[in-house]
Amino acid sequence: MPSRNKKGADKVLNFIINQQPVQTDEPRGMVLLDFIRDVKCLSGTKEACREGECGACTVLIGTPRPDGSVSYKACASCLLPIGDVDGCHVVTVEGLSADDTLTLVQQSIVDHSASQCGFCTPGIVLSLTAFCLTSPDYSYEDALNALDGNICRCTGYVSIRNAARALCDRLAKTERAPEKRVAALISAGVIPAYFNAIPQSLKRLPGPSSPPCGDAVLVAGGTDLFVQKPEALRESELCFLSQRRDLDYIREEKDGLHVGGAVTIEDFRLSAEVSRHFPSLKNDLLLHSSTVLRNKATITGNIVNASPIGDMSIILLALEARLAITAKDGSRRETPLSTFYKGYKQYDLACGEIIHEIFIPFLPRGARFNFEKVSNRVYLDIAAVNTALRLTVSPDGKITDLRLSAGGVAPFPLLIGGLDRFCGTAANAATGAEIAKTVTASVKPIDDIRGTAAYKKLLLNQLVIAHFAGPSAPGTSR
Repeated sequence: MPSRNKKGADKVLNFIINQQPVQTDEPRGMVLLDFIRDVKCLSGTKEACREGECGACTVLIGTPRPDGSVSYKACASCLLPIGDVDGCHVVTVEGLSADDTLTLVQQSIVDHSASQCGFCTPGIVLSLTAFCLTSPDYSYEDALNALDGNICRCTGYVSIRNAARALCDRLAKTERAPEKRVAALISAGVIPAYFNAIPQSLKRLPGPSSPPCGDAVLVAGGTDLFVQKPEALRESELCFLSQRRDLDYIREEKDGLHVGGAVTIEDFRLSAEVSRHFPSLKNDLLLHSSTVLRNKATITGNIVNASPIGDMSIILLALEARLAITAKDGSRRETPLSTFYKGYKQYDLACGEIIHEIFIPFLPRGARFNFEKVSNRVYLDIAAVNTALRLTVSPDGKITDLRLSAGGVAPFPLLIGGLDRFCGTAANAATGAEIAKTVTASVKPIDDIRGTAAYKKLLLNQLVIAHFAGPSAPGTSR
């Protein structure tokens, strides 16, 4: 494509859309949806909410792995800057039908009348195709989770679920090994044959252009940044945390989990290490956002967003997380997450510093963890109030330690203090009710769009009681 604004080689981006190599000097902050529709004139990817809420703009992003293979994830292109797909494979609905025949996913949708006006259908097709590429066992549960970010306003979800179930049945005997997955899905008619050549095609691209960050805006996922100020970011100098491969890790060590600053919410949710030590998080984090957002949103992005109701921040506060922070000159320091927040959207991070690691200690012996959240919708919604509890109980049923966090009741994610007096008391529902009363009296929420202060106090009271009354109550396992 002809260059419009020659600004130097470090501004040129190289990636593949479907089968076509692309080189562009469009601004790195231009969202992929606009590039696909307005520059490449591929209209199958639909523009709707531009907030990552509806799934109509879903595409596949294939990222090269160190072993030479390609990892595909479904992402919302309306919140994804093109600078973040440098060196990647972008797949739109047009790229799934190389010879104008329907793929297995598309045929399943047709067979079960799972499309009406068709506006949302391309996004649904891409989400289900991503499920085929990523689900360990082609389970129906995984298929439904893959669709959690796709809204359909006219077809009705029963027919879409039927199409998903039929797809799972068709794939039940398909090869599941990751190294053979692409070849198996090509044979099954899920993806076209050119996917076989993509790893080598990506290797032939010039390496991702990563100009020094300097004073550039750091993008750690961007799923909130590009909702709040997309126009300003379009022309800004941007630095993408996703290109820091050295920060993309989850390590299990003797003291706890060490999580790199580039790890996404979804990679964290599905991590074997996380599931081994914090099994409830696999389901808890389904409440965070949809798959197409969790695939790009990062834990560090959730932390520095500093939202008073950030789900990940509330969870990490209860788990006694610590942050390792690196400055421009390479110097490092650590701080507890509990002292990181200083006020509304204010935190202990100087200009040029980044969170390079989050440390999460393992649960102490006798400890339980629980997360509760109330929002207008169960899924895909910001909390009115959320809360997390880490409770440690002695063999005789007495509380030895508790950490309780709450969101939506203060200007920032709040670790509740003053609960030491409950140590030594019985870990039961009656004590939970007393703790709830104490916690509710200690907070000062405000009236806002998500509810009145009185309503938030009521919610917090009930959610703290739920910590002691549900399946994760003391003496039970979740």
